[in-house]
Amino acid sequence: METVLRLLRKLKLLVFREKFGRDLEEEMVFHREQAEKDLQADGTAADTARILVRRQFGNQTRLKEQSHEMVGFAFESVLQDVRYALRQLGANRSFTAVIVLTLALSIGANSAIFSVIQGVLLKPLPYPEAQRLVRIFLTSPEYPKFPLNPFDFRDFRTRNHSFESLAAFTRGDVQLSGTGEAERLYGFGVTAGYFHVLGLKPALGREFDRLAEVPGNGLQVILSDRIWRTRFAAAPDIIGRKITLNAQPFTVIGVMPAGVEHPGNEYHSLPYGEGIDVWWPFSFAGDPAQRGSHYIEGIGRLKNGVTLSQALSEMNALMTQLGREHTNDAGWRVMLIPLYQEIVGNSRRMLMVLLGAVAMVLLIACANAANLLLARAATRQREIAVRLSLGAPRRRLVRQLLTESLLIALLGGGLGVALAMAGVKMLVALLPADFPRAHDIRVSIPVFAFTFLVSIATGILFGLAPALQASRTDPRQSLHEGGRGTTVSGRQRRLRNALVVSEVSLACILLIGAGLMLRSLLNLIRVDPGFQQEHVLTASLSLPHEKYKDEGAVGKFYDRLVTTLGSAPGVQSAGAGSDVPWTGYDENAGGFTIEGKQPPPHQEFHARYHRATPDYFRALGIPLVGGRFFTEADKANAPSVVIINRAMAELYWPHEDVVGKRFTYADKPKEKDWMTVVGVVGNVKDQPNSPGATPAFWWPNLQQPDGDMSLVVRAQGDPQLLVDTVRNEAAKLDPTLAVADIRLMDQIADSSVATPRLAFVLVGSFAALAILLAMIGTYGVISYSVNQRSTEFGLRMALGAQRRDVLRLVLLQAAVLVLAGTASGVVLALALARLLQNLIYEVSPSDPETFAAVGLIVVLVAMLACYIPARRAMRAEPMAALRAE
Repeated sequence: METVLRLLRKLKLLVFREKFGRDLEEEMVFHREQAEKDLQADGTAADTARILVRRQFGNQTRLKEQSHEMVGFAFESVLQDVRYALRQLGANRSFTAVIVLTLALSIGANSAIFSVIQGVLLKPLPYPEAQRLVRIFLTSPEYPKFPLNPFDFRDFRTRNHSFESLAAFTRGDVQLSGTGEAERLYGFGVTAGYFHVLGLKPALGREFDRLAEVPGNGLQVILSDRIWRTRFAAAPDIIGRKITLNAQPFTVIGVMPAGVEHPGNEYHSLPYGEGIDVWWPFSFAGDPAQRGSHYIEGIGRLKNGVTLSQALSEMNALMTQLGREHTNDAGWRVMLIPLYQEIVGNSRRMLMVLLGAVAMVLLIACANAANLLLARAATRQREIAVRLSLGAPRRRLVRQLLTESLLIALLGGGLGVALAMAGVKMLVALLPADFPRAHDIRVSIPVFAFTFLVSIATGILFGLAPALQASRTDPRQSLHEGGRGTTVSGRQRRLRNALVVSEVSLACILLIGAGLMLRSLLNLIRVDPGFQQEHVLTASLSLPHEKYKDEGAVGKFYDRLVTTLGSAPGVQSAGAGSDVPWTGYDENAGGFTIEGKQPPPHQEFHARYHRATPDYFRALGIPLVGGRFFTEADKANAPSVVIINRAMAELYWPHEDVVGKRFTYADKPKEKDWMTVVGVVGNVKDQPNSPGATPAFWWPNLQQPDGDMSLVVRAQGDPQLLVDTVRNEAAKLDPTLAVADIRLMDQIADSSVATPRLAFVLVGSFAALAILLAMIGTYGVISYSVNQRSTEFGLRMALGAQRRDVLRLVLLQAAVLVLAGTASGVVLALALARLLQNLIYEVSPSDPETFAAVGLIVVLVAMLACYIPARRAMRAEPMAALRAE
């Protein structure tokens, strides 16, 4: 008996798991009772089991039939809801168009921003196990993030136990000649195993080995897929071929696959974002004991199981040990940054702010849609009352209304995707050239999935409250009122008012954020750059070392070139320097000794060093503060001289006359090793938003020649007209040289504020859309209220109220909502403004002027939207109201 009952319980549990409802449970109880009767009659458990099995097979067949019927009924019911919803929406085309367009704009904006986030932040880096890749820097109190010394890196590579492999690289462009027109190629010098660290392999050939790092062995090159195809016609026999780079024969040993990216922000400083063309082997030349020069970047792949903190502890222990072995290494610490964090940089915070902004716009759109549905539900009270009176369950009514809102949301989402696809193209075109991973931004399958989920969530969000409110309609009251109109309960009125307050509050937050970014952008535009950017043309040249081995020849070449350009028609002045402001090429720095001064313990005197021809400062318009500029007399055999900036003078010689002061790079200097300050020029910050100028000095190019220089030509008129002049004059001196990176200084200055300008444009656009939607929502609520209270206003005027009293009454009602929304928006903005700290410049996140101005604008705009329905309330007819009563 117990065995049979256990079998029955198992069968019952099986049916319960199928979830076919209470009727099936009762049927199983019936079968169990019947089985017990059979057991008593037969007295045989085996016979009863056979009976149960036969009945179970029959029961399963009936269950399948019932389940198919239930699924078919549910599907038919859903189709019925959809068909009815489509008829309702088609019968109210203007209502449908307004709400769909509102949602499409907000959903499209969300999808566009999510496309950027997905491409920049969520898409994995194009390296195997990229989470183990780490960038390696040095840090000190003076220099929070600094490159490595080559021999420090070599010691790191041989002594560490935390990294599976280490590599280093340095920016070094080369000039391709001998096959068609000379071309400047963007390249990097890399140590052996560089691609192995990244988890990449050449598509053809191999990568560099340790032998290539030995000075004199490095005449090898790896080509990018683009250069292989465009300059060498994708020749399959390219491996082993010799090509001319910097006037030297390099052997091609590899070709990388298409799409190989540089693992860091150095890639984004390349002109026009063209990408890497070639890689050549870095060689460890020089004295290993001299470690004051820092110019290479490190990258490593952590061993499995080694954490970032463990690796950092070991690397700092190594750095401490190196500091005891080499004086130049004392005081430095190691900084490890995950590669993902290094590439994304500050863009993460900006993208999160933008996502928050579009999310607020979507919430405002949802509030608007909910208000519209509430108003529409009020006009359908008789329909809803009739359906309830005829026995429709409230849950059936809620489902029908939610189906309508979901259809509206899906239509808005579909249109939003189309808007997002166009918006993403425009957005990518507006992105700054140095924006990370911009080439990965597109509307992809994850974006479609995101849009679909947002549409569903939006439909439920704005449709649930109106559906629940409509389902609470009292059929007796609505049918009793007949044709007199509709009434609004206190609950509905409070809900509509709360939605308006939330709309105004969110719009206020966005406007405050846009206001702070606008002030920041204006501050950046108005900042004194330290130079005159108008009418200046810049270009770059790279003299091949093999062709210009004599340093004197390098200096004489640029001296002749700038002299010729300076006398050309339309040229006011011309010069050359190792870099131009705000281009990101000013990272070179080194420690030195100041005559008569001692640095603080465990620290060094540091400054960035540059090179310049005599008219470089005049061409850029950098003012002379003291002393003199370079002259033709500052030749190679003349005493060593330098020009420093004001920041260096104030830091190392405060309240002193710096002209005539001396410093040197030599550990045991001779008289010829001392460099004398002959001039002081104004400060030029690294970027407009930099906290201040970095100490820097310039050598005359004749005394410290450098083959890689930037030309600076100040024009009397339009500098664009001098492009051919610069190319022709360079070609006269050396036809094999390629003049590259030709840009106006105005373009460089403009690109330096591209990111804050983009952030302002986007947040400002979202804020404008938000305030527009808030105006529409406020207008709709006040207008609906006026329509509902038209009889009341007529009675008031019949009893002696003046029209201005009615106007004041309506505006007072609107003012309460607007002020409540503005006040809550200001409070929330104060709490959220700190998120903008890294996106604004010389503006407090709680700037009182911005908050006050935005609050006033929101109140005025919202009250203006309420004035139109308030004027309509003044036109209420007393006699019509009396006849209605």
